Amino acid sequence: MSNNAADNIGIENMDAKAEAITLIIDHIVAALGGEPSCTLRRANILIDIDEHPGTTQSEIMERHDLNKSALNRDIEWLYDYGCILRTPNKEDNRTINLSTCGYAKKNIDLALSYFDYNHKNLQNFLNSLINIFGSHKPTLRDVKIIAVLGHKGPATRQAILESLYNGPTTTDNRAVNNLINFGLLQKQSD
Repeated sequence: MSNNAADNIGIENMDAKAEAITLIIDHIVAALGGEPSCTLRRANILIDIDEHPGTTQSEIMERHDLNKSALNRDIEWLYDYGCILRTPNKEDNRTINLSTCGYAKKNIDLALSYFDYNHKNLQNFLNSLINIFGSHKPTLRDVKIIAVLGHKGPATRQAILESLYNGPTTTDNRAVNNLINFGLLQKQSD
């Protein structure tokens, strides 16, 4: 794991940082309805909504320089999974205000506890991870795989899969293979 992402966590010991990263990712996955295939961009949007309760899609687009159609899909997904609430704006019925709720709010707070409850620090952490992955659009599952290896060191494929989210084995294997193909993991010879 690159020091850039790990440095955002206020823990000195590198092994403890790697373990903390796995826990942070677990909390974010839980905040996103237990869906490890979510992108880090979607996680960042959810954290932005949590930081700015009552925000609008237009405000999110301005803060993050996002494409409207992509943001619409992410907002729809977050709403459908019960991560956010939509409420009509009292001053302008054409505007919808967004806020986090329930398990999403609870688990974001748990992830924020590693960053002194500072949303910007958590977003910087996620952006550092996005930068580590380069052109590969990372999912939370991808980050968990890298974090587990950062915490445990070299591991067998089976050990990696056992540390994931009990999803379909084919999906988890595909994620490992994609990380190998992108050069983010190196397959050890037997």
